[in-house]
Amino acid sequence: MRRRTTPPPGSGELAPAIAIRRALEEGWGGLRANPWPLVLFTLLVGGFNLLCQLGIRWSAELLVDPFGQTDGLALALQLLGWLGYGITNLWLLVGLLVGADRNLSGGRPGLGELLATKPAGLLRAGGTLGLVLLVLALITRLAQASAWLLALLQPLLVGLPLLAGVAAVVYVITDQILALPISVLGRLNPLEAFRRGRRAIDPHWPQALGLTLLLGLLVLAGFLLLVVGLVGTLPLASCTLVAAYRQLFGRSTPERKPG
Repeated sequence: MRRRTTPPPGSGELAPAIAIRRALEEGWGGLRANPWPLVLFTLLVGGFNLLCQLGIRWSAELLVDPFGQTDGLALALQLLGWLGYGITNLWLLVGLLVGADRNLSGGRPGLGELLATKPAGLLRAGGTLGLVLLVLALITRLAQASAWLLALLQPLLVGLPLLAGVAAVVYVITDQILALPISVLGRLNPLEAFRRGRRAIDPHWPQALGLTLLLGLLVLAGFLLLVVGLVGTLPLASCTLVAAYRQLFGRSTPERKPG
């Protein structure tokens, strides 16, 4: 009897569906196999991210002096804070995805490997995330404009465009739940990652919605545990997301380096 193998990434042949429970079990198993590099990486880069946030808040308080003049040094610090905030967010996302993929492939990535993320990986992740956020912003603006126009014509129906906008936002977020793994692990440009994510998820959208809710609950649980819980829940969510990605796109090369 011929044994069925997982299709290679980018082959276009998809698995029957996203198995949410199996993705969670595989993600938990992958994290348990080598947890400390992912946990320490989250703690370290997350600490840098927190410092950037504190710098933004501190510089904002000093941005305008008592005489109403803009403080140039405070403005420069705020710009550096925002730049660091964006970079550390992308660094955290890319490193966790690469580490989760290595764990699930049977490798044991070290902290140094996760920290050595290449700029190309950050650019692909940033472009993909920016593209998704741009689409979401356009949907939101269109819903608001439609609600404003309908308020002039038929005030009783003003809520319909807003409800349609919320539904469209949920659809896009779910439809692009695998966009970052596709971009980072599959090494595709943002536009191709967006298209590949849509084609992969559309046949399995209800399962993808369940996966999105599960990942959202994991991250929310981390916030509820005084944010410290994110050190554990973010690696688990990343491993679960990568496990779902591998169900549709197959295994990445275990020797693949970050970026």
